[in-house]
Amino acid sequence: QIGTSTILLMASGKSIGKVAALIKNASKPCVVLLSGAGVSTTSGIPDFRSPGGMYETLRPDLLTASEAEKDLMREDPTYVVSWDIFSKNQLPYLEVRRPFILGLHDSAPIWKPTIYHYFTALLEDKHLLIRHYSQNIDGLDFKVQVPSTKLIPVHGSLSQVSCEGCGAAMDTKKFAQLVKTKIKDIYGQDTSAPQTSSQITCPKCSLPLVKPSTVLYGRNLPASFEENAAKDAKEAAVVIVAGTSLTVFPAASLPDLAPTASRVVVNRDYCAGMTSIDFMNNDRDIMLEGDCDSVFLDIIEELGWLDDLAVHRDDMCENSKELLDGRLKAVARATKKDR
Repeated sequence: QIGTSTILLMASGKSIGKVAALIKNASKPCVVLLSGAGVSTTSGIPDFRSPGGMYETLRPDLLTASEAEKDLMREDPTYVVSWDIFSKNQLPYLEVRRPFILGLHDSAPIWKPTIYHYFTALLEDKHLLIRHYSQNIDGLDFKVQVPSTKLIPVHGSLSQVSCEGCGAAMDTKKFAQLVKTKIKDIYGQDTSAPQTSSQITCPKCSLPLVKPSTVLYGRNLPASFEENAAKDAKEAAVVIVAGTSLTVFPAASLPDLAPTASRVVVNRDYCAGMTSIDFMNNDRDIMLEGDCDSVFLDIIEELGWLDDLAVHRDDMCENSKELLDGRLKAVARATKKDR
């Protein structure tokens, strides 16, 4: 019997070349992407579900909430991003999300796209991308010039702001400024933050229901997921799953909708989630274990796209820049030695 560690060892080297060949040899467009929190951690954005993430470390006592609301969040931390609480009290959601909102929309945003995000842009530039399904709300997917028609934020996005009541959109920079001046900092990082939180109302309907356009627990996913997922997966030659444990449905069902595509999982830990992916018994399933940026940099190099990636270097987060710079220097040294 082949053990898990043996499977990963087999996948780590030869499979990079195999994945690159699948992308090169397929008809265009051919790639469907499904991403999770692991593609953004290089940028410094925490993974909510992992040990030490927001859900594990949530402290309801710090939030502006009733005792009944705090009890719900103690029992299940995901209540802080639920419609059940937000519809009555927007402040816990905004207090928890404050650094994420300011990190993306403040005058000097602290979070920038990673190598993975620019891999999605390279696929689009080369007419290989069918669709990118992102489970992330961080908005980094929108910063790499992939057309909105090719990007489905399955759980919504912090990059857009709207009212849950009337649906009216709100300018993101104006909203970020209101968050900065009206929502307290429960993390103790911003000395200029107010000591208490006050409501932010919708400029159209005047209700305190304005927030980033993320999908709250208890609300429906965007219709675009149901409208496109099955069709896209059926057309794909390659489905790449990146930085997700494939446990949050219905997004995790995307690989199961692909009847013939090769299915590639890129993740720090070995995982197939609760899907039909079977690395041991199905030749079309490939596991690439490692940090997403490192693995996708390997794939990009194998595809011969390093120079294309380098064009975007200055717009990447610092960790991605450092990784790319190291690879470019290594390639330059190897080229010089060969001469």
